[in-house]
Amino acid sequence: MANNYWRDRELKHIEQSIKNDEKLARRLRQLHLQAMEEIEAQIEAFYGRYADVEGISIREARRRARKLDVEKYARKAKRYVKLSQSNIPFIRWLSFRDKPNMEMRIYNFTMGVNRLELLKLNIELELFSLLSDEESFMLQELTKQAKAEFERQAGILGQTLNYSEKHIASIVNASFLTAAWSDRLWTNQNALRAELDKLLQRGIVQGLNPRALARELRKVFNASISNSERLLRTELARVQADVFKDSAEQSGFDEYVYIAEPSACDKCKPLDDKVFKIKDMEIGINMYPMHPNCRCSTSNYMSREAFEKDLEARGL
Repeated sequence: MANNYWRDRELKHIEQSIKNDEKLARRLRQLHLQAMEEIEAQIEAFYGRYADVEGISIREARRRARKLDVEKYARKAKRYVKLSQSNIPFIRWLSFRDKPNMEMRIYNFTMGVNRLELLKLNIELELFSLLSDEESFMLQELTKQAKAEFERQAGILGQTLNYSEKHIASIVNASFLTAAWSDRLWTNQNALRAELDKLLQRGIVQGLNPRALARELRKVFNASISNSERLLRTELARVQADVFKDSAEQSGFDEYVYIAEPSACDKCKPLDDKVFKIKDMEIGINMYPMHPNCRCSTSNYMSREAFEKDLEARGL
């Protein structure tokens, strides 16, 4: 059984973590909403240029785009490339799209591009910008979480823990259930891109007006926001768990006690106050996160016998 002092301390930490998660989720939502508003503006401009009283026909959507519109896109794409050339997300975007000459495709395509294709290209730029911002934000927050948890554990244990920038990075970028968080973020982004592509095609075929299309767009983005929030919360917990294990091993603890969050689900509740071996620790089995959005915690554990032996060994 966990010492009441340490249990209460961890429960307060859980409460603070949940509040912090919500604050970070609001920032993530803001990034998505900014991208959504820009994409809405792109769609409204598309309708404003090419729609008649009956909407936009397939024939009109597939007519050649205006030269000025293509040039405007080219300038915007060049600006995005220039701002992002030094960023890892940009390099990954090129390889992710699997186009050896992607930069040429971005802003040196022929004037034969049609109106709908140009709209999709502009939307793709906004999605890339969102992904770049989102990946940078998550990397920053996960790194902060790892450092903060090492410092917290050092304070609890009353000793110095070893953790370099390289070690922090290895924890943050570790694979979790066969994939790293950044890979899952890219998978989510690809799903968002596919949904928007289907939405645009359906909107043109069915002749949806801009307002109806905007409503559908918000549904697609709301799903994407939920995916990103869930990913961030789960990875923050995973990083905390990995740091806890590392700290316990550094300080010589062999066991830990599971502390379920106050609103624990049926999967986590049976684990509450149970003691497990550090060497047997496994996320999803006897260690948080047990599931997406899990915010349970743990505390190092030492039996009375082991505690007395430790005091004796130190001459106390």
